[in-house]
Amino acid sequence: MKLIILTQYYPPEHGAPQNRLHDLARRWVLKGHEVIVLTAMPNYPTGKIFPEYRGKFIFTDIIDGVRVIRCWILPSKKKSTVSQLICYFSFVKSAACIGLFKLPKSDFLVCESPPLFLGFTALFLSFVKRTKLVMNISDLWPESAVQLGMIGKGPALSFLEWFEKLLYKKSVLVSCQTEGIVDGVKKRYPEAKTFLFPNGVDLEMFTPSTPDSALKKELGIPEDFFIVGYGGNHGRSQALEQVLEVARILNNKKIFIALFGDGPEKAALEKKASESGLKNIRFYPSQPRQKMSQIQALWDIALVPLKDIPLFDGARPSKMFELMAGQIPFIFCGKGEGAELALKSGCAKVVPPENPAKLADAILELSNLSPENRKEMGLKGREFVINSYNRAKLAEMFLAKLKEY
Repeated sequence: MKLIILTQYYPPEHGAPQNRLHDLARRWVLKGHEVIVLTAMPNYPTGKIFPEYRGKFIFTDIIDGVRVIRCWILPSKKKSTVSQLICYFSFVKSAACIGLFKLPKSDFLVCESPPLFLGFTALFLSFVKRTKLVMNISDLWPESAVQLGMIGKGPALSFLEWFEKLLYKKSVLVSCQTEGIVDGVKKRYPEAKTFLFPNGVDLEMFTPSTPDSALKKELGIPEDFFIVGYGGNHGRSQALEQVLEVARILNNKKIFIALFGDGPEKAALEKKASESGLKNIRFYPSQPRQKMSQIQALWDIALVPLKDIPLFDGARPSKMFELMAGQIPFIFCGKGEGAELALKSGCAKVVPPENPAKLADAILELSNLSPENRKEMGLKGREFVINSYNRAKLAEMFLAKLKEY
């Protein structure tokens, strides 16, 4: 088959959609299919085009056998809604123009949402190229924007809800990252043909590793402390202020919190931590995905925090699966689907979202467990993802589903 993946986010950027779509594309190529990715010039999460791509309107390269066509985008370093919209629509337009001339006729066009606005390009290209459209929904928009306080009731919201329904109507298949998203899609357009395509993990990349003392020293992580790690986006959805409060509560304990990653809230979080005089928490830059497996091995436990909004009751953060694959016990700060999965894995404790007191208690409880007990939790997590969330198997399932159409 000939397949096109349309997404604003793709490696060398780091992030859940980037990793998931790259893994999917390369596995489809390994199965003998032709895959082209149409994406933006790398700029996430800093809002700056990566140096090697600056000054280019179009750039084509090959990553793991996948042809990647990159389009111009006007990135945004600001968090304002207007700046974000300008960023989104700059790629919507450039991808439509470049896709019109550069993309061949294909069997399927798989469009990643959010951003929902990329659906304009997906509808246009699927029509002119006579290609079947598949929407891959990793977050329900505009509902998530409403719950995060980014948009309120009015004509704009009404239009976005209409457009969301139109995309489901025009798609031969709507793939969804969680059961909650499946339910949400069906609620908006009951006739939609949905497919659960959950987050998973590359079991070859994320493996149990022996802690590297040299790496620990390089990162300045103290030797004689219980290490609590976090790796991922520093945005509204993660509500990382709860972790700062936990650091304050545990300030007199031998517990060190290491936060890896970038995002729009990071600068404010670092400033608040500094002003609070917190010495038991440190922020680190985003790391190459290949290195995160080694970094995770330095942690005694990890955190998977979420904001306390109803939408996230259906969330399954991808970092959960990476931690399980690396045999790292973790604390899930959330409710609903993700919390149930975390408990089922045997690798995690669950606390309510945005409840620093409960989170601090859970950290203390796990720190008092013997290393053998924590190791047993990790072993259960690894077994859990091998059986149910192996990305190799998930890619085959997706391919088999497409062949039905």
